[in-house]
Amino acid sequence: MNPTQLESDLITFKNQYEKISNLKLPFEYLRNSDVYVFKNENEIIGGFVLGKRTPLRTVNVFVSEDNQTSLKHLFDKDQYCEVCCFWILHKYRKSPYLAAKFWLMMANEVRKQEKELVIYGTNTKGLAKLYNYPIKSILFHKDKINSKNTYVFVAHRKNFFIGTLKIVMSKLLRKNRSKELLINNNLKKRLVYELMQY
Repeated sequence: MNPTQLESDLITFKNQYEKISNLKLPFEYLRNSDVYVFKNENEIIGGFVLGKRTPLRTVNVFVSEDNQTSLKHLFDKDQYCEVCCFWILHKYRKSPYLAAKFWLMMANEVRKQEKELVIYGTNTKGLAKLYNYPIKSILFHKDKINSKNTYVFVAHRKNFFIGTLKIVMSKLLRKNRSKELLINNNLKKRLVYELMQY
C-alpha cells in the first residue's frame, strides 16, 4: 500500500474526515504527512495518516495547552510515528471483513516504519476502549478539551501489529472490553524512562 500522491484524494480525505469526526484537519498537515486511502472502485471509503514530524497532531488535538507545556520534553522527541485520522465510511463499518482488512492494512504500514514508538489518540470513549484493549497499548495521557475527554496512547512499533490483530479479533468475537480507562502508572513510568534515554 502506498500513500496517495493525488491532491484530489487529499481534498476528499479532509472533507470526509472532518464530517465524520467534527475535528478540523489542516490541509498543510496532510501535505506534510503520508496519507493512505481505502477505495471501493474509485470512491474513497476510508483512510488514515502517518505523521513523522513534530509537532504531533495527536498532541495538538488531544492534549490541552497546559499539559502540552508540561509534557513537551516527552512529545518533542523524534522517536514517534503517529497514526491519526483513521476513518471508514459508516456503511462499510458494518462489514466485519472489510473493517478487519482496513485495520490490518493500517497496522501493516505502521510495522514498516522506522520510528520505534507509535502515538495515537481519540476523543471518543468507544475508540479509547478499543485502543486500550491490547496489553501493550499504553494509555499514556488523559485530558479534557472543550468538555470532552481525550485519550493519548503509545505503543512500541514492534507490538503494534499484534495489538491491532487483538483489537480486530475482539471486534469479530464481540468480546467485552473494560469500562475503565485507567493509566497504568508502572508501564507509563517505564516508557517515560525509555524516552528520557533518547
